Amino acid sequence: MTKSANSKTERRPGRPTDKDRPDLKTELLLAAIELFGSRGFDGVSLSQISGAVQADVGLTRYYFGSKADLWEAAMSHLADGFVRDLTSEIEPNESSKTEALKKIIRAFVFTSARWPQISRIIVFDGDKSDARGKFIATKMVGPFYELMTDLIEAAKLDGAIPDVSVRTIFFMITHGGSFPMALRDLTNEFPGGDIASREALDAHADAIIALLMKSAD
Repeated sequence: MTKSANSKTERRPGRPTDKDRPDLKTELLLAAIELFGSRGFDGVSLSQISGAVQADVGLTRYYFGSKADLWEAAMSHLADGFVRDLTSEIEPNESSKTEALKKIIRAFVFTSARWPQISRIIVFDGDKSDARGKFIATKMVGPFYELMTDLIEAAKLDGAIPDVSVRTIFFMITHGGSFPMALRDLTNEFPGGDIASREALDAHADAIIALLMKSAD
């Protein structure tokens, strides 16, 4: 009996393994995030995601099932990473909700630069009524919208921002705050320095706050 045959008989049916790569699931999730962000769901195959990390496509199917299942797992991983990094940028115990809103706008800008794929994926699949569109609306955008609603309403009561719809202000912040980083090459075609640099991100956040707030200190 050959060595490959021995290896096959020692493996439990339906359970392909790779003992030398304990972080393979995370590698696959990150590869999926990158590829879905650059090509959209329809432009990516399981084989391409597996090939990006030199993994067997059968192992990818074992871990995640279908491409749709992998997409959902990758989006959950992306959302978790985004929230983790966003909250790490926010200082607790702000003196007012208006000040908290300023802090979260700045944190959002920097976190969007760290995870530009999230805006790209929203462009590809957010404007759909299918399962992916619903997932984006309810699991990725919805929780942040709820958080921002409270802060925006409070800032309106403080007289710090115009008394217009929360939805309008929310999308002004999120679109304006994230898409220059999601479209980095396009953004960098225009004066202002590399948008991914800390100096440019600080200036971008300052501008959004100054344009939105009636009196941004």
